[in-house]
Amino acid sequence: MRLYPILILMLIVSALMMQQANMRALQGAASQQQIKAEAQFFLNYRSAVMAYVQATPTASGAISTSSLAPYAGQFYSSAFLSLAGNNVTASGSGKLVTVYAALPPGVLNLILKKSGNDASIGLSSGTTWTSQANGVVNAPQPLPIPVPANNIVSVFAM
Repeated sequence: MRLYPILILMLIVSALMMQQANMRALQGAASQQQIKAEAQFFLNYRSAVMAYVQATPTASGAISTSSLAPYAGQFYSSAFLSLAGNNVTASGSGKLVTVYAALPPGVLNLILKKSGNDASIGLSSGTTWTSQANGVVNAPQPLPIPVPANNIVSVFAM
């Protein structure tokens, strides 16, 4: 009889530990969903910028969200847009397009995977960027505009 209170306490502690483990698992699943969404937002945003530049040969500077809307579909959330930016710079006879966003660390690998290991995707160091694609010489390249360090970037010529 004297062991009943200890047994009940052990059952309560076990139930609380199981509940805590379940909460951690749910938080991990939610975090993975967020990473997937951020990766897709970035790729869709980049596609919208590409489409706009192709349709607007005179494009230069930063392209506004309202200008991208017809090319975007459902590429973003307002939270994503507060982290993202773009710029179109004249380069020789073409244009150099920079798309960037301040996203969590796990997003870059998923972006690379979803893009087929696109060499135009990497990380900013402020005034340079380095491709993060596998099998690419990862030498820093100059950015046409300053981009905050550790932002995910995509730099491509059009």
